[in-house]
Amino acid sequence: MLLAAGFVPTLLSLKALKSRALRRGVWFRLDPAARALLDASILYLRRGGRIKSQTLAQALKAVAEKILALTTPIRVLAKAIGTAIARARGVEVDEEKAVALGLQWINTPKMYRGPQAPAMH
Repeated sequence: MLLAAGFVPTLLSLKALKSRALRRGVWFRLDPAARALLDASILYLRRGGRIKSQTLAQALKAVAEKILALTTPIRVLAKAIGTAIARARGVEVDEEKAVALGLQWINTPKMYRGPQAPAMH
């Protein structure tokens, strides 16, 4: 969701992801398999390897999505969710109202959100 469709796992992008996760304090909130996959891929690319497997690229993309979701500021997520809700309901909102609507949706328990809410995680 947060990444563009053309994610290419290069040494530079994977090292930047790991650095961002460590800097923001979310590295140890990832599951051990995701951390091991990222570390092994960085080591493999550092030694001159190339990632050709589509399955491995998709797995690395999923890890990158998880890291970006954990490190994205809540205001950005709330604005995106609020804008999506307003668009679905056909309402025009400015940035502040979109943030407020998104925060309300994020803070509402899943069982009370209803079926018309957007499917964002």
